[in-house]
Amino acid sequence: QLAKEQHIRSENYTIFNILSSGEIECSNSLEDECDTEIPGQALIYRPARQHIYSVLLESGKGGAYPLVKEWFVYFGNPLQQPELIQPVQPFIPGGTPNLKTLWFAKGPDVEKQRYGTFLACFHLQDGMEELQALEAPIAAFCCLLAYLMMQVSSLSLEDLNAFVAVVLCLKGKSAAQLASLQLAQVDSRAVHLGAVFVRGLTTLLMANSACGFPFRMDDLMPWEVFDGKLFQKKYQQSHQGCSLEELLEGN
Repeated sequence: QLAKEQHIRSENYTIFNILSSGEIECSNSLEDECDTEIPGQALIYRPARQHIYSVLLESGKGGAYPLVKEWFVYFGNPLQQPELIQPVQPFIPGGTPNLKTLWFAKGPDVEKQRYGTFLACFHLQDGMEELQALEAPIAAFCCLLAYLMMQVSSLSLEDLNAFVAVVLCLKGKSAAQLASLQLAQVDSRAVHLGAVFVRGLTTLLMANSACGFPFRMDDLMPWEVFDGKLFQKKYQQSHQGCSLEELLEGN
């Protein structure tokens, strides 16, 4: 009932569909099928989604979870039938808190459980202290970037620096400044990486909804941490070997 009310008010992301019909879909993407070094977005974020499903769905006798039907587009998947995905419990000492605790209980201990469960969905539970010390949008950004570095082996230090430069330089720029950015060219790999990152933000939103909102949804919105044009610029600077000081604009 709560998931339905939040769904109607657009306050959660995909949770009601998973709970009510055991189904989830993402039938559009922006990725380069010729770039075999970067897996499809659907596949990159599947381990995190499997953890989120296990937070949402109760296991039955013998510890078996109901399967989730995924309609996720990626190269080679004709989307003629759903893939049946097994929920996987994240590693949380003492086990995953139940949904009633995560959604309805109050108090500092529960807030810590919400945050810890959210991080466990991305295999980052050991970084809780460091992440909690950061501003919420930056902490969420770091979660996503750390997860991507674990899942996509082809990401380089230059890619990482470009992402970090975007989040650190974005705050000081107005919409007019971003609109007037001039690019000599557009790099297709940077477009692909930017799309992978923004899709990851939707996975953060889903985890946040499932775990009882350890973050405000506003803190996870793309415009808080990412701009595609600025990322193109930082990506090109980083891969051309410019200094970190120049990349961070002296910040």
